[in-house]
Amino acid sequence: MGEFILSNSKYFLSRQKVIWSYDNKEYIFVKSLQNISLNDFDNFIFPFSNFALNNVVNINENHMSTYVTLFLTSPNIDLELSSLIKKFKKRRSYKFGLRGYSNFRIILFNTLTKEFFYNKDSKDIINFYKEVLL
Repeated sequence: MGEFILSNSKYFLSRQKVIWSYDNKEYIFVKSLQNISLNDFDNFIFPFSNFALNNVVNINENHMSTYVTLFLTSPNIDLELSSLIKKFKKRRSYKFGLRGYSNFRIILFNTLTKEFFYNKDSKDIINFYKEVLL
């Protein structure tokens, strides 16, 4: 697991007088599997997305956004699963967006073909993973 926390604040005269403050967080979970199939989506990926958005995301008065990324690698990825992953989205807003939002990203990496499968929420970070792994 990796995490990144960015906090921004604006002060007036001293640090005791905060005008505004917000936090952006990102958590990355990595797992390597021998085979990824449709069964794994129902038994592992979908339950993990619910668990992550319910338990990993910490909502407070400064929360703006949280991204949870699940990065899975395998030499064998079911093609039906890859099309399901492209359509998968899991988002949540808190108190009508006043306490921020959270998104669940999923990225599958085929180690044999060096191919990526990812959902729409992962489009903004997929180039980083391509540069690192290819």
